[in-house]
Amino acid sequence: MPKISVVIPVYNSEEYLRQCLDSIFCQTLQDFEIIIVNDGSPDNSQAIIDEYCSLYPEKIVAIKQANAGQAAARNRALEHISGEYLMFVDSDDYIEPGTFERTCNYADENGLDIVCFLWREIMEQGIRSHTWEFPHIPENPRYILNTPSPCNKIYKSSLFKNHNIRFAENYIYEDLAMIPTIALYTEKIGFIDDCLYNYVIHTGSTMTQQKYNKKLQSIYFAMDYLEEAFKDTKYTEELEYLYIEHLLHYATLRYLNYAEGKADIRRIADIMKQKYPEFYKNKYFKQMGIKVKIFCFLAFSKNIFILSLIFNRKEAVKCLIRKG
Repeated sequence: MPKISVVIPVYNSEEYLRQCLDSIFCQTLQDFEIIIVNDGSPDNSQAIIDEYCSLYPEKIVAIKQANAGQAAARNRALEHISGEYLMFVDSDDYIEPGTFERTCNYADENGLDIVCFLWREIMEQGIRSHTWEFPHIPENPRYILNTPSPCNKIYKSSLFKNHNIRFAENYIYEDLAMIPTIALYTEKIGFIDDCLYNYVIHTGSTMTQQKYNKKLQSIYFAMDYLEEAFKDTKYTEELEYLYIEHLLHYATLRYLNYAEGKADIRRIADIMKQKYPEFYKNKYFKQMGIKVKIFCFLAFSKNIFILSLIFNRKEAVKCLIRKG
């Protein structure tokens, strides 16, 4: 059994895929397997996969499927993992050389099911490193509240196998729906305060498109999923914060970029008024910056005109570039 299984969904990644794979093959810990799923890429990605399979046939399980989306590709890969630990790496990203060794050793030494680490965004405008939004709270709430990406973490594979954890297919925001809920299955979560993962931000991401995408409405599915998962748990204030951060704040910012998004901004305000009319009392919201607080109050009051004046598209993209 390999120490770690690496799941890589691939779609039109010929420009980035070699860097991604090279960052894995140069790891200091070489006891790994790669499960790589080509999700119907029409570009040259498959030729690159074939090239690496010929070089490292004992390390790679390569799968082809008709285009079904990133979630479906990850789910297909999960059927084949055999490692003690599991990591997700997107095919246009890359990891630091000691990532496997540091994270697996940290998990082993501390008996952890999940190890989280920091990441960098690699953008045309430069590099931006991230820190923990709430670094001084207990591990499980901190895990729930921070970035819902599956990529800046390793997991015990048994978590996914024992609880049949899968990504919701045919949606975006599938990470937001699924990743926080894994905290309901374990109390053994740890953090490494170092950047080990590199997100490469480029044009074409769902979240940075110039045209309105109806898939953005997947946010409502994600929030309903979280509400159902966290009801009757001790994480009521954390759930409220997820609504504030991802629905009232980020989703409104995204919708603000499009004329078609005005109805959704009003819908979001109505949802918040129904579910969390006193959101401003949330202990995590109180720790947010004044700019975010002003934005949330304006969004809550449906003041779209002032929001548009203050937070133009350039500002919105700068504030919330996320992988789509």
